[in-house]
Amino acid sequence: MKEFQTLKIFALAMRKRSLSEAARTLGLSPATISRRISALEAELGVQLLDRTSRTLKATEAGSKFLRHAQRAIEAIDEAEAVAREATDVPEGRLRIHSRTQTGLRLIAPLLPKFVERYPGLQIEHELSEHPVNLVEQGFDIDIRTGVSDDSNFIIKRLASSDEILVASPAFAQAHMHIQHPSDLMNVRCLTYQRDSEVAPWHYFDEMGVSRQLPVKGVISSNSGEVLRLAAIGGAGVALLFGATVRSSIANGSLVRLLPEYRFVVTSVANGIYAVFRRSDALPVKVRAFIDFISDELKANEGI
Repeated sequence: MKEFQTLKIFALAMRKRSLSEAARTLGLSPATISRRISALEAELGVQLLDRTSRTLKATEAGSKFLRHAQRAIEAIDEAEAVAREATDVPEGRLRIHSRTQTGLRLIAPLLPKFVERYPGLQIEHELSEHPVNLVEQGFDIDIRTGVSDDSNFIIKRLASSDEILVASPAFAQAHMHIQHPSDLMNVRCLTYQRDSEVAPWHYFDEMGVSRQLPVKGVISSNSGEVLRLAAIGGAGVALLFGATVRSSIANGSLVRLLPEYRFVVTSVANGIYAVFRRSDALPVKVRAFIDFISDELKANEGI
């Protein structure tokens, strides 16, 4: 299936936007990658890549070809998954994406146990603070926080995770006057920011009504991990997913504030979700990872 492999090489090079990065991923030389793509261009009679640009870019014909090639790659990958289904043994490459904090605090610590259980798998775990397109970027699974309503994919809840207020013990001791959510408006807070806009905090009052808190973001970041570290350093109060700060609370580097109140920074239901492509036959490797992560996260729910 040399032609199919060439299609995958071309798609990977465009996803990485670099022949050398694609070569490194595949364990080939950049010259081999370039030669395979040049042969594909010669066979098609069109130029697919703009080699005059500093970064790898597709020509107009290359962009159109990539869209159709990606569908062909997906169909053949699915056919191969169906063929392997009879073995029921997870193997091959599994590409996972997650937000940085979720990946570092929840997913990464579980990967050694997972690969020990399934030695035939090669895991690629990519972290970012931006949504990904599973099909175009070639991911098998995206681990997300918050509900997604994308009907093109299957969405499975892995675990619940409320957002909780945390601060360093020293900061909490120095701000013992924090007895109600409204008190937070007069203390330093660490806020989540996405696309230049700070996500507002809300809490639910005694009647269950959502109330917005105009807190002061002394430090804002699009990474929950940055906010966690800032909170540990005593910079202020952070509102973070409970599952991602569980170990910090357990080792005493953070303490929870106002546990009797429920807080949110988004309007969607809290939780950790796996998002993956619809398929007539779910690949064994995808099912194995989702079942494993779900079991592990649920076993450790709670603070």
